[in-house]
Amino acid sequence: MHHCGESGDGQFIYTLTATEITRGWTELMPLRNKAMVWTMSSLRDIKEKFPVNIRKIHSDNSSEFINSYLLNFCRENGIEFRRSRSYKKNDAPYVESKNWSMVRQYTGWRRYDTEEEYQILKKLTKLISLRHNLFIPQMKIIEKQRINGQVKKKYQIDIPVNRVLRMNDVDQTMKKNLINLRNRIDIVKLTKGIVYLREELEKIYTVKRSKQKCLPELE
Repeated sequence: MHHCGESGDGQFIYTLTATEITRGWTELMPLRNKAMVWTMSSLRDIKEKFPVNIRKIHSDNSSEFINSYLLNFCRENGIEFRRSRSYKKNDAPYVESKNWSMVRQYTGWRRYDTEEEYQILKKLTKLISLRHNLFIPQMKIIEKQRINGQVKKKYQIDIPVNRVLRMNDVDQTMKKNLINLRNRIDIVKLTKGIVYLREELEKIYTVKRSKQKCLPELE
């Protein structure tokens, strides 16, 4: 997810979104820029944070993913690597939906490109991930039927952590840790923390913009 505002020029902050399509568990990681060092560091952190084993990675076709570094990362960890189809906007619908519900709705479309904004986004995305993974129900299609030319869909609504806890291939230690994590977190305090960080991000952005408008023009 690009935080470039109205212009893609120069360097700006990105948010790396990784979602497990079966359970809906999602981790967000802000990147200072597209440099490979940040992308690979975030992927390693995400791998450690995911409560399920990563068996496949399906990325978009951006240069930060289609490269030898990610390919070697997948090989070293026994992960199958797949890429999106070029020019197919609907080829990564799961990530796109998370980019809207878990990133844009919290951060908007502003341009973030400073260290202060990065530090706020780092804290904010961590809380957003916790809120959505542990407390927010998500809708998932569990059955499709075509009847008289119409597709009938059956949905299941549940919280990602509950789906993970029902998995047989997640060890009991991980399940216990997830239960303890959820029990330790106060959803009201968590939500207030998100609101506070969003307000701080807006303040920092507003100050930055006011300073930019005051810069003299030189010829």
